Amino acid sequence: MTAPDNLRLNLKISAMLGIVIFTIIFIYLIIYTRRYQIYEDTIIGQENLNTLYSIDSSLSTMIAGADDYSKMILADSVVQQQMQTGDILADFDKQQTLMKRIYSVMQFSEFIDMIWLTDQQGQRLIIGASASIFTEQGLTTDSYERLKKPYGTPELIVEEGETQNSFMLIRSFNSLEQFSSLGLIGVQLNHNKLDELISKSADLASEQIAILNLENEIIYQGGRKELSKDILSAAHTIDASHTEIIRKEHRSGKDYFLLGIVNPANGWKIMRYTPIAANSDASVLVRFNILLVIVIGLLIFFGAAAISNMLTLPIQQLLNHMKNIENGQLEKIREQTFLSEFKALFRGYNELVDEIRHLIQETIERQKRIRIVEMNEIQEQMKPHFLYNALDSVEALAMLGDTDRVCKLIEALGGFYKKCVSGGREYLSIDDEVRMVSDYMEILKIRFEDRFRYEIELDPSCKNYNIPKLTIQPLVENSFQHGIRPKRGPGYILVRIRKDQERVHITVADNGNGISNEMICELLHPDRHTQGKSLGLRGTIQRLKLIYETSFSYEIKNQELCEIHFYLDSNALGEPLWKN
Repeated sequence: MTAPDNLRLNLKISAMLGIVIFTIIFIYLIIYTRRYQIYEDTIIGQENLNTLYSIDSSLSTMIAGADDYSKMILADSVVQQQMQTGDILADFDKQQTLMKRIYSVMQFSEFIDMIWLTDQQGQRLIIGASASIFTEQGLTTDSYERLKKPYGTPELIVEEGETQNSFMLIRSFNSLEQFSSLGLIGVQLNHNKLDELISKSADLASEQIAILNLENEIIYQGGRKELSKDILSAAHTIDASHTEIIRKEHRSGKDYFLLGIVNPANGWKIMRYTPIAANSDASVLVRFNILLVIVIGLLIFFGAAAISNMLTLPIQQLLNHMKNIENGQLEKIREQTFLSEFKALFRGYNELVDEIRHLIQETIERQKRIRIVEMNEIQEQMKPHFLYNALDSVEALAMLGDTDRVCKLIEALGGFYKKCVSGGREYLSIDDEVRMVSDYMEILKIRFEDRFRYEIELDPSCKNYNIPKLTIQPLVENSFQHGIRPKRGPGYILVRIRKDQERVHITVADNGNGISNEMICELLHPDRHTQGKSLGLRGTIQRLKLIYETSFSYEIKNQELCEIHFYLDSNALGEPLWKN
């Protein structure tokens, strides 16, 4: 069997074996994980539902206690006599006695916030849980008229308040002699005590608990302030015939349980919205089982494919390295095979890689030399050609005896050429380049006196970036020679360097005669035109294109000011100078 036949056979065996093993493992893991998740959700959901039944039982006990207290007050002879008069506010002394009798009953219950009585005239007497005993007159009780039945059962009523709703147990106050309704008696439950009761069974810091009546009016709300709309929506789906709801939901990357129960006898619904807490022990068991199955599958696969891989691996290694050559990656193969035939093949491949690297390096060095020559030639063309004019100005000022201006001119000229030479360096920091431009401007100011003024704005964050020497100065020279000098009247030149997101933005603007459309067209399309004037501007653009390629772009605007904009990607400028 030839080598290609062996390779195809080994690949087929390894592939089929791997597909069968990992398909079985994958199907097993999906079924196991899914079934275990369903089992865990069922157990956790039932536990949370049992919590609601525990709250329901505690709440029922509280309501039963409140009902017993209302019966005790109803059976009190003093209260009965005062209510039979039909006017509980007529006699102040009897009113005080009445309140003391009711207050003496209230003090034995920590869950009662207040008790009130309403007589046949609609007058309400309210007795609070503390010393705040007061009355309210003229209240209508139309909404409670249906409760005034001799044999009526007590009902839970929700009254809206300014900050929270009141949870009250209201019943008809019946005469023990005539079995007729004398008014109403209401027992309001303490909201804080209700919080304490519910917090024993639920974590109000991370979940929501809501108690609603059968008309889906909110009686109590605990936990997070904003009640989930899902709770109110789910409350409409449960009633006396469908008394439970367990629903799993996913919100904001987390899993929640939405649960609810109905107590038709007491006339309320209890809803709960709680995050699902992961069972760490169960998660460890599941992960261990999954890991164990995967390890066993891998051991079976690698054991069965070991002999096949020993033959196919060297060939695959060679193919991978050959593909890397197409992507420009030249890497040698490390000889890690027991077969002498593969070793000889690898040595031949490595010798080929060495030869290709040598040829590529020679080509790169040749291109670098050509590029350096081109850059030097362009830079030589851009060197300032105003030296003779400056020296003539020095001679003229000296003959006039203006020694101060001669000294300033020589000092500025010396500073300019010192930075221009810069010890043979090809790159300067933007800060040094700006200083050289400032010296150049001062030379022009001395030569041409008050013909123009200039401003330089440098963003401190741009100071330490390196750029090719004589990048900004040719732009300023172009602005003066072709914009300001031919202009009649005072001129103005602005140099601005700032950071624009990830680019360094260099702007040189003047109020001169502007750049002609012909010159702009030549700069934008240099290959279509013969080289004309503005060698400094054109040469600078060509040099920056050569150095930075797509990391450089420029823009020319003839508006109120003639503006030249250079944009250089800050990443292409390298590290700041102080790090070099």
